[in-house]
Amino acid sequence: MTTSITQAGQQHDSYIVATEADDIVTRVLFDAISEEFQIPIYYKDFSSFDAILDSVAKGTSDFAANVTHTEQRSLVFEYSRPTNIEYTFLFSDTGKDLDEVSIIGVPKDTIYGSLVLSHFPNMEIIEYQGHDAAKALLKNSQVEGVVDAINQLKPMLMAGFNSQLLNNQLTIKPVSIIAKKGKHIADLTRFTDFIYSEGVQRLLRETVNQYQYDLRRNALRERVVTSGIDTTQPLKVKLENIYPYAQFDLPGQPYGISAEVLFEACDILTLKCQVVNESNETWQSMYQDFLNQEIDIIAPLVISQQRRKVANFTSAHYSPQSILVKRIGYKDRVYQNISELISERIGVVKDDFFDELLSLLLPNKSLHYYDSNAELIDALLNEEVDYVAHSLAGLSHVFREQGLLPITPAQSIGNIYQSQIAIGLVKNEKGALLTPLFDKALAMIDTDRINQKYDQLPDWRETLEAEQQLSRRSQGLFVIVLGFMLVTTLLLKKQAYTDSLTKLRNRRSLQSKYRRKVKPWHTVVSLDINHFKQVNDTYGHEVGDLVLQQYANVINTHWRGYSYRVGGDEFVLIGEAKSSDLDTIVEQLSEFMFVSEIHNLYLSITVSVGVSANRKRDKHLSEILSKTDSAMYQSKRDIGRKCTFVDGNGNCDKVYNRSCEKNAQKSA
Repeated sequence: MTTSITQAGQQHDSYIVATEADDIVTRVLFDAISEEFQIPIYYKDFSSFDAILDSVAKGTSDFAANVTHTEQRSLVFEYSRPTNIEYTFLFSDTGKDLDEVSIIGVPKDTIYGSLVLSHFPNMEIIEYQGHDAAKALLKNSQVEGVVDAINQLKPMLMAGFNSQLLNNQLTIKPVSIIAKKGKHIADLTRFTDFIYSEGVQRLLRETVNQYQYDLRRNALRERVVTSGIDTTQPLKVKLENIYPYAQFDLPGQPYGISAEVLFEACDILTLKCQVVNESNETWQSMYQDFLNQEIDIIAPLVISQQRRKVANFTSAHYSPQSILVKRIGYKDRVYQNISELISERIGVVKDDFFDELLSLLLPNKSLHYYDSNAELIDALLNEEVDYVAHSLAGLSHVFREQGLLPITPAQSIGNIYQSQIAIGLVKNEKGALLTPLFDKALAMIDTDRINQKYDQLPDWRETLEAEQQLSRRSQGLFVIVLGFMLVTTLLLKKQAYTDSLTKLRNRRSLQSKYRRKVKPWHTVVSLDINHFKQVNDTYGHEVGDLVLQQYANVINTHWRGYSYRVGGDEFVLIGEAKSSDLDTIVEQLSEFMFVSEIHNLYLSITVSVGVSANRKRDKHLSEILSKTDSAMYQSKRDIGRKCTFVDGNGNCDKVYNRSCEKNAQKSA
């Protein structure tokens, strides 16, 4: 045992560190210090943070960690340099964010109350002491959430509450190690120097991440036990053999996006998930077994309103783009909208999502049915059908597996849908119990990692052909051809990310640029031209195209950010817009005069608008668009179809009241 000598000359064979139960950060730091400096460390647990501070102040404990610096505390304690961040959580029944609650509890004698009020000044604060009091506040619905540190994570999760990390929503100050005033000054310095080392910082991050994961997993497993589900009986699973969702290797083991996500979830929940289908079973057969409740789980399953009647869905774990595929040279750039394909032969897999989607998009049209995607491609090659629906990742896989085929995306039509892929659970009492459990397990899985493993950008046919030609060239022409290929690739990429009609960016470009999250200071605007179908039906698609082109010019004139055409008459704008200018911009975008001298037409065109601005934190694009689309479609149902709503709250925001009143007067 090494003796520690303080600046006062006193010898110490050991130290006492004050902590609360389950304070993993304090224990990681001082366990590392103990090993590095060969000093025995003893932990003394206290029931509250205030009791910890009191123990150090009285000298009955030598150190405490995770303490925020204040002027008042600095009169009583010696502080080390900041050692780490304070992991802070919002505990609630439903996993809410701070911007979704109005009354919260905070631990007494901490800075959490003032910290929350600095970001949310209208928040009502109730103080408590100890996690039992915090749990009582939540269980009695006296608060909507409780803010506390990581040492409360275990008791809160085991009590059945949800947690949301707040370090990205609040400006959490760094924390330090403290000692009694005038004590252990030299030790604080050398301890901090050691804590700053790469090894300790990595150990702290990895340990905290694993600790959170283990707690969430164990709490979830406890919920499985108490749910009444018989964990000894395997769940019967059927996986469709289709790339990139699930495929079967030679021993018959499934792999792919949906397969990996499902089995990771089953492992977290300690549920036995047994695949009961053969690799060659048709989707129609599997789906029928699911409808008949002969199996418990089917994957992948595209979320749709129609299917919600017959299935319980987890949250989506993958969102692929879907396109139409045709033979090379077949009616190039004849069609620009899927609704125009009334005379074309279109193939689908029986009872899959594209069957449902295309039946809705092309009502009263007879589709050609097949048992698998492989049969669809063969039917297209054999000219039995003219178009088939396919995912981008799936088409890329077809090219990689089968080489160059005389098929290509119908680029003039573009993307037809962005699916939401989930795990489907049977619509009965058992499925209702399992669905929220699987949903929470999916929230713990790194689905982005799994998606990126299998979802690769399509190998466009032109690029592959050029690469094959390049391989046949002599070495003397290699540099010239390579240069040509680079230019061609850049042009193809630009073409792939540009809407051919309006020259705005397209949906693929939108999803690529905002693959991660949208910054809170970026304004997001959803636009939808009112009565556009009526324009097409009355004046023809040529006039409809001119309307879209003129409106694109209006957007380019008044919007200084990024502009995307994401559907037939739908647009999305993203950029930085000053609050003082936003009202004017929305008014300029909500109405324009269409003029066509050739057709002798002068039409007043109105546009429904949904806006999301001044958010509190980064959010996924899909989450923002869900709210702006909801606001946009609500505006379509309002007076004159011109009233602009903000953030999907269902009421005109005061910023836009003048526009709403003006448009209402126009309609009157």
